[in-house]
Amino acid sequence: LAHSTRKNRVGDIKFKNLDGDDIIYHGLNRVGDSGDKSIIGNKSPRYVYGISLGADWSNFFMSAFFQGVGKQQWYPSGESRFWGQYNRPYNDFPRWQENNRFLPELQNFDAYLPLASGYSAQNANGQLRQPNDRYLQNVAYIRLKSLNVGYHLPKSLTQRLKVSDISVYFSAENLFTYSPLYKITRDTDVTSIWGAGTQLTSLNSDDVRGDGDGFSYPQLKSLTFGLSVNF
Repeated sequence: LAHSTRKNRVGDIKFKNLDGDDIIYHGLNRVGDSGDKSIIGNKSPRYVYGISLGADWSNFFMSAFFQGVGKQQWYPSGESRFWGQYNRPYNDFPRWQENNRFLPELQNFDAYLPLASGYSAQNANGQLRQPNDRYLQNVAYIRLKSLNVGYHLPKSLTQRLKVSDISVYFSAENLFTYSPLYKITRDTDVTSIWGAGTQLTSLNSDDVRGDGDGFSYPQLKSLTFGLSVNF
C-alpha cells in the first residue's frame, strides 16, 4: 500500500494486520468482511453547542457568543492541501511539513509524516489515500463567534445634549478559533473542511464535492467600532 508504482521503503507508514492473516487487505468492504479495516472515527459532528454570555457593570456592557463542536474527525481527502507534495510532487510545499517528515539521512523515525512520495495521497492505492488513525484529524473546535463591548456615556452628559443615550462600542465576528487541528496546520479552516466552493475549484454548481477537500472560503473576521445615539 505504500505506493501504486513502487515497493515499500524505509520511512513509509506500516499498516497493522488486524485479522491475523499476515495480509493487508480490505476484504469485501462490508460488515463482517472488512479485512484489516476498523472504525476509527466519525466525520459527523457530535456535541454541537453554543454558549451565550452577557454582563453589565456600571456603564459598561458586554456580550459574547461561543459556538463549536465537541467531537468530530476528519481524514483529509486525496485533493486536500493538507498533503502538499504527497498529493502531487509539483504542489506547493506547506511550511508546517518542513520539520515534520521522515528524511533518510536523519533517520527520524519519530517524524509525523512518512517518507516523501508524490501521489501517495492521491492515487487510489497510495498509502496516504487509505484512511488511517495516524493522520485522522481531531477537528473539534470552539469559536468566539461574536463579541460586543461598549460603554454608555454618563446621563449627566446625555441630558445636556438632550439625548436619551449615547454609547460607544466595539464588536467583532469570528475573533478567534481553537482546534486541535491548528496544532498541526492552520492552512484549512476547521469549519470549512467538507465543502468545495465552486469559485475555488473547477466544479460547477451541480457538482459540488463534500468529501474533505477543504476548498471553501474560510470564516472571515470582522472588527467594528461604532457610536450609537438614541434620542
